[in-house]
Amino acid sequence: MNWKSSLKQLCLVVLVFLVAITALIGCSQQTAVKKDEQIQVTDLAGREVKIKAPVNKVVLQWSGSGGGFITMLALEGKNVQQKIAGWDNGLKINRFDMWEKYSEAMPELEKIPDIGNLDQDSFNVEKVIALKPDVLILPLSMQKQAQDIIKKLEAAGIPTVFVDYHLESIENHTKSIQLLGKIFGQEQRAQELAAYHQEQVNKIYSRLQAINKPKPKVYVECGSEGPATYGNSYGNYMWGALVEKCGGNNITKDKIEKYAPINPEFLLKANPDIIIITGSYWPKKTESMRMGFMADQAESQKLLQSFTKRTGWAELSAVKNKQVFSIHHAISREVYDSVVIQYLAKKFYPEEFKDVDPLQSFQEFHKKFLPVELSGVWMMDLQN
Repeated sequence: MNWKSSLKQLCLVVLVFLVAITALIGCSQQTAVKKDEQIQVTDLAGREVKIKAPVNKVVLQWSGSGGGFITMLALEGKNVQQKIAGWDNGLKINRFDMWEKYSEAMPELEKIPDIGNLDQDSFNVEKVIALKPDVLILPLSMQKQAQDIIKKLEAAGIPTVFVDYHLESIENHTKSIQLLGKIFGQEQRAQELAAYHQEQVNKIYSRLQAINKPKPKVYVECGSEGPATYGNSYGNYMWGALVEKCGGNNITKDKIEKYAPINPEFLLKANPDIIIITGSYWPKKTESMRMGFMADQAESQKLLQSFTKRTGWAELSAVKNKQVFSIHHAISREVYDSVVIQYLAKKFYPEEFKDVDPLQSFQEFHKKFLPVELSGVWMMDLQN
């Protein structure tokens, strides 16, 4: 090979190298531009919304009750505290055990401004605008009452998106997870989270389809008011929807649209086979059913027993047969409600699901997706 050929080959190699470097630089510049570009997403209300993504700051509602917080926590980990410009006080008031655990692990949560509650007419629009969030995230259940708020925020250049976990459908869970993943630039993590949820839920639903037995009559009550006052029960919504999907007959499905207390006489006449009292940690309500990170087994067992002392309950089939249970109220309508689906299926059909361990599944979810370890009492059977 003469020197001219060698020089020609060298020039060709250099040229290829320069082209490759130019392409890489171009890709890098293109990615940087995309970070500040608007994307269009479809929210759970079917609205097409333009958002600058990935977002840096959001405002949340229903932080402890099926809003976007737990999914954000699973997507962002401890970085979630840097992503919230403002939120309601629902996590602190209604999920105090969770609030204590999360704020211990992520102290910056304490500093996030409280912007009020839309469903309590305390939502502060001016405060939200002043915080300059990239987007407001609302549960779909708030769509009707949020219309005026949405208009005011849109006029200030702040878009709104709806997520939904309350209807308890795999489709809406998946769409909500993917929507938040796209908004936060965590699409791969969101896909992993959605796939995990689908797998866990479909394993139970596919087995339920093969069961041909009479459905147990089920009564679910939120234990926030304690035994002296009947708390909310549910129609085809949240806990009520989960009961039906898990092969139970929700006795209040035709009596309640979404959630409300029922007449005690109705319950005594319906005589459910299974009673579930949900718990959380409501510090101001000392007789309420206590479950979660801060719960004590003996104390929670005593509280659950106190519900069975209500007038007429000694004659209920569920009480006679020790088919009274408690589970944390916050596990439903969330990204980890596959645990509830496992739990209900196992209680309704113990033989068919004797190999299922909901508590172990909940521990696994925490290890895979959440920045805190599971501790405390999250589900319980009546003992005496």
